[in-house]
Amino acid sequence: MELRRRGAAHPNEVNRGGTLIASWGFRVTYAPGSRRRVVRTKPDLTMHFLDICALDVTKRTKAQIAADPRKATMARRLEALDISTNRISCLFALMEKTSDTRSTRTDEDIKAQIIGDIQHARSFFDHAEVVERDDYVEDYITQLRGIAVELGRPAYLAFLRATNDGDFGMHQPIPKSKRFKVAATLVKMADDLGISRQHLVVAVTLACLYGNASARGVLKFRPDPAAFDAENALADVMAIRRLMDRKLELERDYHLGLTSIRHTAYVTDDEGLALVMSCFHGTALSTRDAGNHQEVLVSGNVDFADLLTEISHEPGALTNLSDSASAGPSEYDRLCALICGEQPGGGDPASATA
Repeated sequence: MELRRRGAAHPNEVNRGGTLIASWGFRVTYAPGSRRRVVRTKPDLTMHFLDICALDVTKRTKAQIAADPRKATMARRLEALDISTNRISCLFALMEKTSDTRSTRTDEDIKAQIIGDIQHARSFFDHAEVVERDDYVEDYITQLRGIAVELGRPAYLAFLRATNDGDFGMHQPIPKSKRFKVAATLVKMADDLGISRQHLVVAVTLACLYGNASARGVLKFRPDPAAFDAENALADVMAIRRLMDRKLELERDYHLGLTSIRHTAYVTDDEGLALVMSCFHGTALSTRDAGNHQEVLVSGNVDFADLLTEISHEPGALTNLSDSASAGPSEYDRLCALICGEQPGGGDPASATA
């Protein structure tokens, strides 16, 4: 992820040659070497990805929803999405439940539960279409049950547990005078585990360190190591990455005339996660073959200054007391330099992928 203070990324323009007429409402016409022109014959759609809690609301009775203000709020939000130009996806909930290595349930039990949940979602929405089909869910679980969505999962969990279990006291605010030293130690831990210094899990942990209340609510560090749920914390962090994946994939397909879905949204009642998520912006998506699997590489930007809510931007101490221009870098600038510094193994960390 590339660090940035503010501003949106500019989409890349792609030139193609040839003609394609798509059966789902697009006519794509362009001459060789010219800029692509897409004539839309159907309205643009928005894909809403439900998290597990949002999906759970769709199967609750009216009495259960009325008795729980949080569920009632989510139910009203979901009802507002029930229009024909919206699409509903349960993919993120499917990913989380399928990849959970702690579950002792059989594949058939998991299939029955998830398909049942999706059927409830279909019944909840009268106009918005739920995109996952039963056969897709069955195939997904059969092929990927117990397999981590991200291959780096063991390292990410180890990083979070070491952060929680160490002597940092991350479950409580860290004194400002000690934060940079702790940040340097966290970055060294990431290096040792083979994690990019600009990876989401590192960025969100640094946000906790520098007083971001939303990030603290996402990771939920605990004084008792046994009480810290690293799996749940990582699932929330990686939801940010998974949304970037799907957003970029759908945007690419939309501009190629392969889908009517132009916009994406993540539906969660976790306001803290939503605020943290808003600081990350995917800019490019690519894939590469890696033996028996395919790696998906995402490049993006981070609104780092917004993420680190309590970091100092004040200049450092003067090296020459009579020259105000001799002030050292601010703590924010020092941290950016640390994050973007050369990492073991070479490479350019400023263009690191998540």
